[in-house]
Amino acid sequence: MKVIIASCVFPPEPVVSAKTSMDVAQYFHEQGHEVIVACPTPSRNVSKADADEKVASMSLPFLVKRLFAISSGKSGFLSRFVENVSYGLSVFFFLLKQRKVDVVYANVWPVFSLGLLLLACKIKGIKVVASVQDLYPESLAAQRRLSNTGVIYKVLFFLDSFVARRCDQIIVISDGFKTSYTQERGINEGKITVIRNWVKSAQVTVMDKALARAQLAAQTSIILADDDVVCVYGGNMGVASGLDEFMSHIGMVDNRIIFLLAGDGSLVPGLRRMVQQRGLESRVKFLVPWPAELTSIAFGAADLLLLPIAAGQEFASVPSKLITYLLAARPIMLLTNSRSESAIELKNSGAGFCVEERSDGAISSCLDGFVRLSPEERMTMGRSGRAYAENFYSSDLALAKINTIFERLV
Repeated sequence: MKVIIASCVFPPEPVVSAKTSMDVAQYFHEQGHEVIVACPTPSRNVSKADADEKVASMSLPFLVKRLFAISSGKSGFLSRFVENVSYGLSVFFFLLKQRKVDVVYANVWPVFSLGLLLLACKIKGIKVVASVQDLYPESLAAQRRLSNTGVIYKVLFFLDSFVARRCDQIIVISDGFKTSYTQERGINEGKITVIRNWVKSAQVTVMDKALARAQLAAQTSIILADDDVVCVYGGNMGVASGLDEFMSHIGMVDNRIIFLLAGDGSLVPGLRRMVQQRGLESRVKFLVPWPAELTSIAFGAADLLLLPIAAGQEFASVPSKLITYLLAARPIMLLTNSRSESAIELKNSGAGFCVEERSDGAISSCLDGFVRLSPEERMTMGRSGRAYAENFYSSDLALAKINTIFERLV
């Protein structure tokens, strides 16, 4: 087969969705197929200078075509729309120029990028397997960028449903997503396959806490004392993360607790201002941007990993960083609805706890309770999380399912 992997994010960007696209490309290359990756220039959690250097140093056995896209410098609706459409147009013209493509694996931004990609594939007679990472426009409504009763929302929902019906197969990352596509969008259930995101366990090394903190100090300006209780957030700091809301509640938290925020995103400037205004510079550290090579070190330096999710967002997306957190073998604290899939997965893993009430008292009480846990209790949670991730988020199983879908289509 000739396979095109169209991905809106791709390494050296460290996000999970970029890594899964890389894994899909490597898997089909190793199966003996011709593979071409079509992705934009890196812009997520990586500086321009670092991106150019890392792209130049990447040695891959398959072709990677970096397509033009107007990178979104902020989290505004218009900025993201321009990025979405510009990449979609680039993919559209790229696919029209290709010869004898069998299937496209589309891990692209929804509605417009996917719609333009699909149009090119229909013209060329190429099969499309779409990977859905977020529900749109539900996610936009959850972030209060759109009203779910407004005209724009209804138009986007219609377009997303229209595009989805014309894909040959759709991969969704949760059972809740499958329900949204089959029951709300009317997509034939036979077109939908649930394949949860994955992170290869070798990509996250479990580190000794003291060693991780020493290496973090050696490679950055961040110094964490051995007796500090360190809570780490690692990932995109965008509107959907709910990180701004979480950090607004830390006023009553035990002074022994230090927060390390690793990543990048639209919330960073506001978070820095909040920290400065409240005089919390000694207790809140930023690792921005967060190089992929420091992933295990940042997580290893943690006593507790933080995963807040913006109110309402928990039912429109499933943060893939939860898998990386589980593999880091550290306890996890969720701030979300206990009925969300993330909360259910965390409960099943035995790796942490979920806080539903979004208040100073509830968050402070939860963190105080964590501080009182013994080292053995914390270690047990962490080990349970990693074992769960290795058992239930297997890359081998996921890639084999994708291969089965491709073989059925071609």
